[in-house]
Amino acid sequence: MELPRSIDGGLVRLRPLTQRDAPAVQRLAGDAGVAAMTSTIPHPYPPGAAQKWIGTHARGRKEGDAAYGIVRSDGTLVGALGLRVAPNPHGNVGYWIGRPYWGQGYATAAARAGIDTLFTHTALAWLMAAHLADNPGSARVLAKCGMHEVARLQVAHRGRNATLVLRRIDRIAWTAARLRGTTG
Repeated sequence: MELPRSIDGGLVRLRPLTQRDAPAVQRLAGDAGVAAMTSTIPHPYPPGAAQKWIGTHARGRKEGDAAYGIVRSDGTLVGALGLRVAPNPHGNVGYWIGRPYWGQGYATAAARAGIDTLFTHTALAWLMAAHLADNPGSARVLAKCGMHEVARLQVAHRGRNATLVLRRIDRIAWTAARLRGTTG
């Protein structure tokens, strides 16, 4: 399984993050509002965390966990997208967008490109994504991508109980949506 290094997502391009991106990642991911909408970004975001995280990407790619920077047409980094193939029997899609770029369609474009890439370059039959129930933006993004809710789990999140919503789409539904032109 070899995922492409760069992906054209229309409104955005997905490309590998480099250490040159670390200051932007540090600033964007370090925003308390961004961290609050994810289950994995710590807050406060420790100094050097972006450099350390980016440093894990080459090894992660070899293990079936590809991370991409989400970049606008002018080259501005607006967030990150992760595509996980292994060790699950299904793929996973995850993303975050920096707060200055919320509501501009970047997450939807990136998620659609990621889903399409996983179904194009792997034999996966279905994909999963998760979002916190109190993140309506991610719920809308994933619904626009054709992902339907399959479960809700209670999880510990930043010292409190939270609801994690699991969403799924299978290859057949994605292909049908692409043929109808409803996936972007």
